[in-house]
Amino acid sequence: MSSNSALVPSQLASDPYEPETQEDPNIVRRDYRFYSDHIVIQVENRLYKVPKRKFVDGSEVFRDMFALPTDSTTVEGQTDERPIVLENIKKDEFQQLLHAMFTPLYGPSYEEQKEPTMEDWISVLKLTAMWQFTKLRRVAIDKLTPLLKAADIPVRWLGLARQYDVHEWLFPALHALARRVQPIQLEEVESLGIATVIKMAEVRESFVGWTRSPNDSFHAHVPTVRLQYDFTTIIRRVFQDELKDSWVTDLISRRRTIWDSQ
Repeated sequence: MSSNSALVPSQLASDPYEPETQEDPNIVRRDYRFYSDHIVIQVENRLYKVPKRKFVDGSEVFRDMFALPTDSTTVEGQTDERPIVLENIKKDEFQQLLHAMFTPLYGPSYEEQKEPTMEDWISVLKLTAMWQFTKLRRVAIDKLTPLLKAADIPVRWLGLARQYDVHEWLFPALHALARRVQPIQLEEVESLGIATVIKMAEVRESFVGWTRSPNDSFHAHVPTVRLQYDFTTIIRRVFQDELKDSWVTDLISRRRTIWDSQ
């Protein structure tokens, strides 16, 4: 135990979190990394008490919310009786967001050692997109990409790409749908939209079941299968407007992520 006298308010810096520019033994500051304010959040019928800094640093939405002036007597998030209530959010989704936020820092508990599923990561993607958690959204996208590819659900993959503005998923999802042996189903039309169905019909109908053998001087043709056919050229032509816009947006998003991490 230190023999120093207890901290009194007059010894605190005017901004207790402000990085010190000059060492002053008479001014005590809270360490930005290891002095954490906690906030109480309510989602449905569940309360969560979590470090405030992770929300301020990671989310533009929460950063702006906490920057608003408040009356100290009515501030929300300080007690269980006055939590910050997040409306229209499911507690299961919020728990997956917290799991993604804090597990890399503290390691998984015994209950959390189970690897998050694809549905878990979709919940994380949904909330990180809603609240602008830029870095954590990138983690969710990277985790989901191989899972969606392996799941062989191109219609849902394309829907998620459009719903959450994951532009890098557009082309691989379209290509997977073009390569799918099963034709587009009636129940998929609403999800895809009529314009996409018509465009994809053109793409799929361009499939040729024979291809020229590269080693045959007589230009013999060998059979090929839809799953191996390259639809790249026609997809880029038929969906050129959407893919062009997505390429530009994705480039800007990736650069912003790199800048934020520096």
